[in-house]
This record gives sequence, C-alpha cells and structure tokens, in this order.
Amino acid sequence: MKVVGFVGSPRKDGNTDVLVQQVLDGASENGADVRKFNINAMDFTGCQACGYCKVHERCKLDDDMEKALDAIIDADGIVFGSPIYFGQFTGQARSFIDRLYSLINPDFSPRINAGKKLVLVGSQGFPEKNQYKPVFEELGGLMNQFFGMEIKNTLLGTGYYEPGAVKDNTELMDEAKTAGKELLD
Repeated sequence: MKVVGFVGSPRKDGNTDVLVQQVLDGASENGADVRKFNINAMDFTGCQACGYCKVHERCKLDDDMEKALDAIIDADGIVFGSPIYFGQFTGQARSFIDRLYSLINPDFSPRINAGKKLVLVGSQGFPEKNQYKPVFEELGGLMNQFFGMEIKNTLLGTGYYEPGAVKDNTELMDEAKTAGKELLD
C-alpha cells in the first residue's frame, strides 16, 4: 500500500508539515510505503487553462507536478495539508490543487481509480477550530465528487503561530498518528 503526502506550507518543519508527517508516520507504522512532497519546494507552474489535458492524457506542462500526479495515481492513500493564510489555503496549495484538473476527463469523469483514502490536515493561527473548517470540507467534497475519494479524517491545529508549536499538543499528535494508522482501513 502506498500513501503520499503533500504539504502546502512554505515553512519546512512548520505546523502543517509536522502534522502531515505524523499522519505519514502512522501509515508507515501500519506497513504503508510513504512519500512526501513539499509543494513550496516544487518547481511548477499553475494551470494555464489551455485545455491540452482534455485532448491528451496528461498536462502539457513538463515540471515537478508530473511526479506529484504520478504519485497520486499510484497511491492508495493521500494526505493533503495546508495552513490557512488570510482565510484560505496558501497560494502554493491552491496552484497545486488547480493542476489536479489534468486528472479529470473532458466529461468530468476521473482519470484515476476511485476509492483512494484522503486525510486533510490544516493549521491556523486563529484559535477557533471551526472558523475555517468549511475550506477543508469544500476540498474534501471536490475530491470526492471528482475522484471518488473517501475522506477519512480532517485534522486541524488551531492557535499556532510558531513553526512546530503543534508538537506540544500531544492529543492532536496522537490523533494524527492514529489517522495515519487507520488511513487505509
């Protein structure tokens, strides 16, 4: 079984990165082969809305997204994480999500196998946990609608500003590890 994680934060070892890694560690402990992409470190361009992928099997842009898309195609489970910046996912995460469009046929059917499991991860400085939960619910709904993914869990670290501060929340860290262990169940 394969699990791939995507971190939409520009902060290496930031709160989102820590939580995504914790989920991946749980999946690994349960026997999954895991891989992680730091979206901010990838060299890719946003979707150009050219329609090439609707006439051909792949996006015409030859960049780091090809490796990420291949990883999604091959994965049984996906962990996607982004902090909330100004009420929404980071710009890096949004550009990444837009490029998933190339995994959809012209009739909006998926080009990937349905049934992949998904864990969504987020962090935010704002302390109210439910403030930006709809952002994650919207993405989860789209991933289910377009790709038939099953949303297994949504983990939100709230009230964190300093990179890695989420490590002090042992309850959330345990929840993230458990989410990874149960991802492919």
